[in-house]
Amino acid sequence: MDRRTLKLPFTIERTPDWTCPTCEKGLLRVVKDSFKREERLHSRDHSHDAWEPEWIEYVYSCLLACNNEECHEVVCSAGIGKVDHFEYEDEHGEWAQSIEELFKPQFFEPHLKLLRIPPKCPDSIVKPLNESFRLFFAAPSAASNSVRIAIEELLTELKVKRFTVVKNQRRVISLHQRINLLPPKYAQLKDLLTAIKWLGNAGSHGTENISHDDVMDAYDLTEHVLAEIYAPKARKLAALAKKVNKKKGPAK
Repeated sequence: MDRRTLKLPFTIERTPDWTCPTCEKGLLRVVKDSFKREERLHSRDHSHDAWEPEWIEYVYSCLLACNNEECHEVVCSAGIGKVDHFEYEDEHGEWAQSIEELFKPQFFEPHLKLLRIPPKCPDSIVKPLNESFRLFFAAPSAASNSVRIAIEELLTELKVKRFTVVKNQRRVISLHQRINLLPPKYAQLKDLLTAIKWLGNAGSHGTENISHDDVMDAYDLTEHVLAEIYAPKARKLAALAKKVNKKKGPAK
């Protein structure tokens, strides 16, 4: 999904091209008369001498319907809004004012699917990724940490051990160490997995402000890793590239 679509605010008249989470083909559009918005309590007093429209804050809710004729899934969304007040020069050279209500989603149910997951990907990996998608808009740090959990599950699926025994005591092996224990055939994925780990660490430790772009970086890296492991076409293309590079020419 386009990053711009996920980050920019929208208006009631202009809905972003959110992809339907069920058919993954159609686009979600606001159901007529379902959009509701109300000013928050602290925003309702407009009597202050210095009051400006930019002080307004909304909460909203609405229903979205898939425009695919074979689907028509319904999704609910909720989030926040504000008023954008700006001045511009009209066609007569006169200064005019415009007010526009802008909204940002913080919740979808069912949640959007923010990366392509191969059909053969195990449920143990899919589950934390779905949790990440659910958290993405409202809590990017938590969403990033859920991707880290998915990577831990991926390593377990690849038979990378989780524990070691030291002086008769079982100890957890760190994610960094587990990545380095990957079998040789997955060696090319170590750098990608390490990058996902760092993004996940920042989200779980709360030491840095994780942006939506940071989470989408983790999604892009994860999508590539999963395709390499669970999508046969990706593996075949990687093998073909290796043969071509080895021969420095056509692979026969």
